[in-house]
Amino acid sequence: MTTAVPEFLNGYTRSRGLKRITPFSRTPATGRYGEAWHIAAQRFPNQQIILSRPADIAPDAGTRFTYRQWAALVDDVAARLYAAGVRPWDRVAVMKANHPDVQVVGSAAARIGAIPFQLAWNHGNEAATTLLDRMEQPFLVTDPGRLEIAELDGQTLTKLTRGTIVIGAGSRLPSGAVSFESLAGSPAAPVELRAFDEPMVATHTSGTTGIPKLALHSAETLHAIAHVQTERWGGMGFRHSDTFAFFDPFFHQHTLTALFAIATVGPKYLAVADVPDENIADLLAEHRPTIVDMLPNMYLRQEHLLDDPRSLFKQVRFYISSFDAVHTRSIRKFLNASEARLPVWVQSWSQTENGGLVLRPYFKPMVREVGQFPPPTQYMGWPLPTVAKIRITDPASGKELPKGEVGLVEISQPGRCLAYVGEQRRHDNKVNGWWWNTGDLGIKSRSGMIRLVDREIDRIEGTSGIAIEDVLLDRLPEASEVIVLARREAEPGVVYATYSGQEIAPQRWRAALAGLPALDAPIRLDWDAIPRTATWKVKRVALRQQLFNEAPLGTGSWS
Repeated sequence: MTTAVPEFLNGYTRSRGLKRITPFSRTPATGRYGEAWHIAAQRFPNQQIILSRPADIAPDAGTRFTYRQWAALVDDVAARLYAAGVRPWDRVAVMKANHPDVQVVGSAAARIGAIPFQLAWNHGNEAATTLLDRMEQPFLVTDPGRLEIAELDGQTLTKLTRGTIVIGAGSRLPSGAVSFESLAGSPAAPVELRAFDEPMVATHTSGTTGIPKLALHSAETLHAIAHVQTERWGGMGFRHSDTFAFFDPFFHQHTLTALFAIATVGPKYLAVADVPDENIADLLAEHRPTIVDMLPNMYLRQEHLLDDPRSLFKQVRFYISSFDAVHTRSIRKFLNASEARLPVWVQSWSQTENGGLVLRPYFKPMVREVGQFPPPTQYMGWPLPTVAKIRITDPASGKELPKGEVGLVEISQPGRCLAYVGEQRRHDNKVNGWWWNTGDLGIKSRSGMIRLVDREIDRIEGTSGIAIEDVLLDRLPEASEVIVLARREAEPGVVYATYSGQEIAPQRWRAALAGLPALDAPIRLDWDAIPRTATWKVKRVALRQQLFNEAPLGTGSWS
């Protein structure tokens, strides 16, 4: 019998279901987190998983698993969690070092009917304690490194959690906590998957403007979102014969829908835990990827891999970038590194709350021109065909604007998250029936394509910061990052980093500015000195405050 929904989940809105995009679509094999690896193991038992380093939860098991062995690891962790007292509807915060085994712990919690909350590995004390407090006494699965970064001692853990399980603690086990290793050999746990429309898992947003939001999803909402990744897309989609190289942070919602695609199609899975990592080149040389999925800014930082004489990306037939706008330079360089017959880049502008909002493919001729303003990547694409609608509204009145005018982007599609845990008013402020306010400014073209301008909170009157950034990165290949920040009483500020750590010569900077809006004098920072989220996005609000002691120009009402 299914346990009653606990009080803290009452009132959460259900999503609309989605069966398929077209009558010929390939639908996800499941949307349930707790059974995804088991379905993958049933369908493709001997397919390989290649890890860039051993799992923290199984450090002596090596770096090569079959799908069947990985599913068995889920069962092992489920038994340990159950022995530690985790039961259906309990919340389980997973805050450990970035690794695909985050999914093992999360899947194990979901398998016994608990609700995993997957957190990034780099939270400081304020973010970690705030998120744990919003979960209302969760169990916590963590490691000594995360406890040190978050400054969580035994007394604080006792206050914030029902119990703490520490992986690899050794002699650093906090008082009152349980060693993950001490739970080995526990009896098998009963399986109790959540119903399809019940809350199942929470992941958090990037947190560019402050403490991240905890977006709660059900199997129904994630199943709907996963259609983007399981769709065949005219032969460009996933194939069983593919080697799928995945670099994105494993706490994020995007990794869940990617998991459902893996369970559906069964590619060889090359899972990279740490970027940068000096061993990545050897890994790619041994296991030639045919599909690559990275964060937009991660592609920039990985450009050095293109110089490897072994041509690591020559077999790639399509690249995936999600989250936000990718850079034209990245698309051009990585597509040119492929020797496939017709390599394609699929850009998905996406959010934790909704998955992919709009999609667009790129081919080599589309990014041939260097330094074009506005850049082609600013034109993000179209909403999911047959199932999604998109509109532009006035920030002040909420009324829909004509095509060609700048306003807030709103989306209506299946798969929207159920809630922001602990911040339901913030969630409801972005909802108007089935319309969801993305918090981004954009323009809708006559063809229905969305041109992304900026986040509303980061708005620059009369231009687009992300467009200027893209052009400068394209014109200045020595730059590893460019950030344009709105100013109240001055021209927009511009911050950059270089691969060499050296300043860009003034004459080169002046030449790169040709045809662009006026900017203030550039400021060089080391790449590591720029505040970022765990998804490599720049914390623009924090950077603006740090450099200029100024608040954003936008309201931030929908951030």
